[in-house]
This record gives sequence, C-alpha cells and structure tokens, in this order.
Amino acid sequence: MKNCVLLFLLIMAAGCTKSPSLLEQALEISGDNRIELEKILYHYRNEPLKLKAAQFLIANMPGHVSYRNQEYVEKYYDEIDSVNLHADLGNEELVDIYKTIVAKYSETSPPVQYLRIISAAYLTDNIDRAFDDWQNGTWAAHLNFEEFCEYLLPYKASEYQTLDNWREYFSDTVYGDMFCLPYNAHYSRYAYWACHTVQQKLIKLNPKRYIDVRGQYSIRRMHSLMHTLLKKDCEDSNIANVSILRAKGIPAMTDFTPFWPNRNLGHEWCTLLENTGKNRPFQGLDALENSHIGAPMAKVFRRCYAINPELVELNMSGKNIPSLFRKIHFIDVTDEYIRTDDITVNLDVQHGQYAYLSVFNDAHWRPVHWGKLNGSKVTFKNMGRDAVYLPLCMSEERQLIPAAPPFILTPLGEVKPVVPDMSQRQTLKLIRKFPVSRFTSWVFKLIIGAEIQAANRADFCDALTLHTIREYGTEAGEILLDTLKNKYRYWRFYSAPKGQCSVAELNFIRQGKNITGQEKIIGSTAEDKNYAKAHVFDGDPLTFFSSPDASDSWVGLDFGEPVNIDRILYLPRTDGNIVTYGDEYELKYWDSNGWNSLGRKVADNVHVTFENCPVGALFLLHDCTRGVEERIFTYENGKQVWW
Repeated sequence: MKNCVLLFLLIMAAGCTKSPSLLEQALEISGDNRIELEKILYHYRNEPLKLKAAQFLIANMPGHVSYRNQEYVEKYYDEIDSVNLHADLGNEELVDIYKTIVAKYSETSPPVQYLRIISAAYLTDNIDRAFDDWQNGTWAAHLNFEEFCEYLLPYKASEYQTLDNWREYFSDTVYGDMFCLPYNAHYSRYAYWACHTVQQKLIKLNPKRYIDVRGQYSIRRMHSLMHTLLKKDCEDSNIANVSILRAKGIPAMTDFTPFWPNRNLGHEWCTLLENTGKNRPFQGLDALENSHIGAPMAKVFRRCYAINPELVELNMSGKNIPSLFRKIHFIDVTDEYIRTDDITVNLDVQHGQYAYLSVFNDAHWRPVHWGKLNGSKVTFKNMGRDAVYLPLCMSEERQLIPAAPPFILTPLGEVKPVVPDMSQRQTLKLIRKFPVSRFTSWVFKLIIGAEIQAANRADFCDALTLHTIREYGTEAGEILLDTLKNKYRYWRFYSAPKGQCSVAELNFIRQGKNITGQEKIIGSTAEDKNYAKAHVFDGDPLTFFSSPDASDSWVGLDFGEPVNIDRILYLPRTDGNIVTYGDEYELKYWDSNGWNSLGRKVADNVHVTFENCPVGALFLLHDCTRGVEERIFTYENGKQVWW
C-alpha cells in the first residue's frame, strides 16, 4: 500500500496508539489478511493481557514492512547460506562466489505490509513465547506491560525480517553458558549478567570475515545473518544481537544517532533494559561494556514498535518531509544519553508548518530534528550540546534551505550565533581540513622521536642530526636550514624508536623549488611493496614507507654530490587530511546565502594561509586536488576549532 494512503488512514486515528479506532484502521488496511488477524483476537478472547498485547501488535503494524516476493528472497538467503560450506577459501575467492549470487538475485521486490502477510499461527506462537519468557522466565520479570510490549513482545527486530522461527532457533544459542546463572544469588534475575554472558560468547561466535559485497537484499533471515561470512555493518550486528537476546527473554532494543554533529555518518547500537530501569548501551555482537558512545551527539532515537503520533502528524503536514522522518516508529531518547536543551529560534525564512534543525555531516547539512512553527518561531526540544546547528525549512520544490543563521550550542547550554563580521578581517593559518579521529590518532604517535639527518658518508657514520621530532604527527612539519653552512650528499628520515619509519612524504626545498626528483632513493628495505620507500617521494599523502624493522630503519635520498637545502618538509603517515605541499585549497565561509569562496591557494608549505577573512564566521577548507573529508570550523586565538 502506498505511503500516502497509509498515512491518511493513520492520521484518522492519530493521538493514541492503543485506541480501538487505530486497531480498526489497521484491520482495514490488512485487506484479505484480515481474517488471520481476527483469528488472533478471537484466540485470546479469554486471556485479557494477551489480547491487549495482540491488539498492540496489530494496531501498530501499519508501516512495518517485509519483502513482497518472499519465496524469491528465501532462495537468495539459501544460496548465501551455502557459501558457509566454502569457509576455508580465501577472501578473493569468496568475493567471486558472493558476487555471482548477488548478480543472480538482482530483481527488486517491493515492500509489503506485514498486515497483509502475517499468519495467525505465526503471531500467536510469538506472543505465547514472549509471554512465557516474561512471566515464567528469569531475565524480564522487572518489565511492566508497556516495556514488555517494546522490548520483548515484537515478532521481529527489524523491517524486512523473515517471519521464521527465530525465537526457537536462537533460544539454545549459548544457552549452556547461561545455565548456571540462576543458581548464583549474585547473578540470578539480573538481566545485566545474562546479557554479559551472551555477549562474551557472541564475540567468539561472530565469524571474523569481512567480505564486503552488497546485494539487492539485506540479509534479514536471522540465522543466515548470524552466520554469514559477509561483513556486518552496525545495523546488521544489532539486529542479530537483539533477536538473540529477545529469544532468551532478555529485554533489548536498538538506539541510533542519525548523523554525528562533529564527524561524518551516524551510528546504531543495542540497549539493554536493566533491572534498575535504565538502558545500558552496547555494540551488537560485542562486549556489553563496549558501547562506543562518548562523543557529542545531536539527537538519539530509539527504534520502537509502536507508532509515534508526532511523526504521523509531521508526515500529514505536507509532502515535503526529510527522508529521516518519513518512518514513524522511533522516539526521542537524547536526554537519556547527554545533557540537552530546548532551543527556540526566530526564523528568517518560513515554508510549511515545520522547520528542521541540522548538523553538518559528509559535506551537507543533515536534518536531525523537527519543530512545529509558532508564528516565526520554532522550538527544537532536547538538543544535544557542544554542536553547531543550522535551522532549515523545506521549500515547495523539496529543497532544504537555510531558515536562520547557524549557532553553537555550547557545552554549558549557551546559544552563540555564528555570523560573519564583514567589518573585521583576519588572517587564517590552516593546517588541516578535517579533525583527527579516534580511529586514526594511534598512527600519529609513531613519528615522535624521529630524526632528520644529513651526511657525506653513505653509512651515515658522520651524520648530523638537523631536527628531532617532538610533536604528535597531526600536522606536517617544516625544518629551516638557513643557518646550515656545509653541503651534504645524503639526507634521510631516521625512524623513531618502534616507529617503523612511518613517513608519507619528504620534500627538499631549495630557492623555493622542490628538488626531490630523480635522485637515488636509499634506506631500509620494505618487504611489502605496498609500503615501499618510493612512496615517500611520490606526492601522494596516503602512501607511505613502513619498515618491517620497528627501530633503526630509515629512508632518504642520495643527491650524487653534496648540496645545499634551504628547508625540509615532512609529512607523517597521515589520514589524508593534513595540509599537503603542492595541493590546491579553497577556503569558504557561511552566510545567509550559503557557502562563499575566499579564494584558492596552492600550499607551498606545511600550512596554507588565507588573508582578509571575516571574523566570527563558520569556515570550510576544501582540498581541490584530492580527498573528500572536510569539516566546519571556527577560528579562535589563532587556531582552528572543529565542529
């Protein structure tokens, strides 16, 4: 059924997801499958609580969808499962097998409402099993009925999930490890310890293969998803994990942040409802303590089974809705994770009944929340601190356009507009276009203690140390040699202790020109051609030399004769976001018209400098030569401050 028809029916019953009218609307949407749903209601006519649970599931079933061509998709899953028989093959061979299967099953399958395909037998079996785990089990006795309906009762953990016997299949998974828990007074009845035990075992059971082949269909048959050799993203891992926990009567759901406010992409994770009544976040198929949470977040939502009437109302306000909010089964739980504030904004531009608050993510402003207009004002509730936000509205042409200036919501909850002051100008000295991430920061310490040396003997027995690197390698370095009197034939980068000579580029500058050209490359031997010495002089910041010897390794040039060098530039092993010698950069600032260019410059040093820039602005540095990552920043006290 088309979304517009679905939402039209939903709005007629919007307001209370438990109302009989919403249940009746769901039955009307079910078409020929209504008889199956009515069988369920009749089946529980003498069991009031189970009847109430069945009504909850059916009333909130609109919008939950599966694949229409069930048999076709099941055959695809069967073939994906068959690859497990070849687990002894190498990754390249497995990629070829998976690609053949994916190509074979390229036909699309439009979604179908679960209302139209679910059987009475399937749903009653799931309800009975869930109730047994809740009322007779060990790990969910602390749930009230409303919590039970969301954390344990649902017949699926994700959209497009196959309607199979996943509860039965997963009920015995790692059960042996949990067997003794009820006999220990310290562990019995506590969902935390049950979940902890499961997670420790799942870490070992999860196949350590990373075959990244994507097909037309996400794997949503649970036993296939758990055992596939294909790479699991965070969504896959969490769906499998939540299914396993629910099959054991352990209450779990999934939370997500749609877009990080300080870096690209978003994230999703599991959450366990503990006996304390609080949710504990953790990453699917990983240790219970490993939540990967701690960075600033703009919004956190919880995927739920019940329809969110606020999202229904938003969708019924018009056709121009950001894609994130077209789904109607999630709720705002940001204040469970971080300090939040309600932010009221005066809009300069208005379209429709709603405005949206966005963060900068992957080179675009991405909406993360909505607010209903009250005249020219709009309030966005529960916004995470320590982030830059831009208010947006959706035009009639379905274009998101700025509705007010961006602002910083500080760690103390203060709102600071970011507006360029064109009457005041400053010079910006820029060293990076994207901040250091926790995923790459470990590599930057490898350069601490490295030395730049010159010699006239090939064995460097007469080496002169020109510079010792003391700084963390988050930016390139410049060594000035204007006071050096003697000439030297051999020049090298000598590794820091245990640094494996991890350096990406060396540039020897004389009279303003890079004289690194056809000279003989010298140094330690690299066993892997991917980390060869030649990479240090290829002009590519993402290639680098890495010696198999942790210490006493080096790389350099033999100029054939003693030469003068004015300065040396070195680029540590890098994430590609350090300003790189020879690359062309463009600096932009944000105003009411969007991004405006402050010009382009080719970096002739380890930094790039732009003059005549407005004070108080939001900036963006773009590498016109290579790379895609770039991040907004302000400029304060002579430094880039990343947002």
